[in-house]
Amino acid sequence: MTAPLGSVRGARLLALALAVLLWPSPALAETLPDDAPLPAAVEALLERGDEAARRGLDDPTPPHPDHADWRVVLDSGREALDLIDHAVTRRYLARAYALTGWSVRALDAFDELVAAGHPLDVGAEVERLVPEVPSLTLYRRAAAVLAFSRYQAGDAAGAERTYARWLEVDPEATEPLRWLGRLALERGDPEGALPYWERLVELSPEDDAAAYALRETRRELAIGPQAAASFRRGTEAYEAGDLEAALDAFEASFAANPEYLDAVVWAGRTALELGRAELAVDHWSLVVRERPDDAGAAYFLRLAQDQAEFGVTAGRGFHDGLAAYERGELEEALDSFEAAVAANGSFTQAWVWVARVRQETGLYEDAVRAWERVIALDPSDDRARYFAALAQQQQGVRPEAGEAFARAVSAYERADFATAEELLQEVVRIDPDSATAWAWLGRVAFGERRFADAAIAYGRASELDPQNEDLAFFAAEAAALAAPPERDDPEPGQP
Repeated sequence: MTAPLGSVRGARLLALALAVLLWPSPALAETLPDDAPLPAAVEALLERGDEAARRGLDDPTPPHPDHADWRVVLDSGREALDLIDHAVTRRYLARAYALTGWSVRALDAFDELVAAGHPLDVGAEVERLVPEVPSLTLYRRAAAVLAFSRYQAGDAAGAERTYARWLEVDPEATEPLRWLGRLALERGDPEGALPYWERLVELSPEDDAAAYALRETRRELAIGPQAAASFRRGTEAYEAGDLEAALDAFEASFAANPEYLDAVVWAGRTALELGRAELAVDHWSLVVRERPDDAGAAYFLRLAQDQAEFGVTAGRGFHDGLAAYERGELEEALDSFEAAVAANGSFTQAWVWVARVRQETGLYEDAVRAWERVIALDPSDDRARYFAALAQQQQGVRPEAGEAFARAVSAYERADFATAEELLQEVVRIDPDSATAWAWLGRVAFGERRFADAAIAYGRASELDPQNEDLAFFAAEAAALAAPPERDDPEPGQP
């Protein structure tokens, strides 16, 4: 060996050679604690690498193995490991590979470090070479780059091996779990994918994509790959707004597995949105037959049947009105019901709701016309006749008193005269100028033979409506019945 001893490099090599001769063998060095001091020559190499790394980080050029400064980092790490096979030098070189983007070498070096019993997740005081970036972070970056590059190159098996290595080293990492689940599904192994998705959802319960993948994996295991794939195509097409393609896919899913009713549910829903009411009836009928307690399916079947019978616009308006009514939004409900009867004037049940909501909102004259339309469509509907008559009477009270008035009439018809009178008193407090309400008060009192009270009430009603001869008659009749009977004059001599 003829080293140029007069040169700086020659002097350095000689110093390193002497250090190796004086330092214990690599086997002994490996037994030293991680915090044991390294020989000065090795420290000098690592410091040289640290200085080069600082220069490299200041350079806008991204780190790579052929960069002058980062090549010094790599050379320093290799030389140090050649001199001392120790946890510090192993970790240093692994980090050098990772920082320069040499992912294959980085993973191998980190794996050897872990195999030797040295964890990756250590504090910054242990790290050398850009210590602010943890070794575990560098491992994750290298594994992600290497695995994905293999996947992109068509080497799914190589990608899967890399992700599996990553997960073994870093059991809490979520990215390898996601990819291992995906790769298992891509090779047609939902059973193999399942534990990865379950673990990912356990680690990241807010991860909607993972929860979706878990549901889809379980679905595939439950119903078979063909039905699951068709259903997945259906949901994707539905979310993309391609309802025709979605409907075809949902029907294909059910055809692949006739026991999978969820596909029929979605086919029925999509058919409704497409305005294909007859087809929707077929699908929802099947769901209701198989799930008789499913209130939602029963609702959609009624909706589909109404659309099939009365037209899509009328059926949709009618059910929109029902939904708005249940929310207490009466004006919106009335608009929807009126849109339904505008689309189909023969929709009797929609007319019933038009009349009902008009009456509840104090539009009594309009309610009468609607009830008359119901009677014209169904002459046997005595309920419509009753409410038409009630609406006619309610025209004599203010809208805000209409509900109390209707309840009073109902109580009267049940012969609950005390409740009827109480409610009518409320009506006249709200609307003291209502001849109709005073007349009903007179009617209740007359029926209970309280003629004096009846005379007052009928008298007030007659004052408010002087053209109504019936009110004047009952006022006089009640007054006459309330008066004490006249006595004949006694004959002379009689007491």
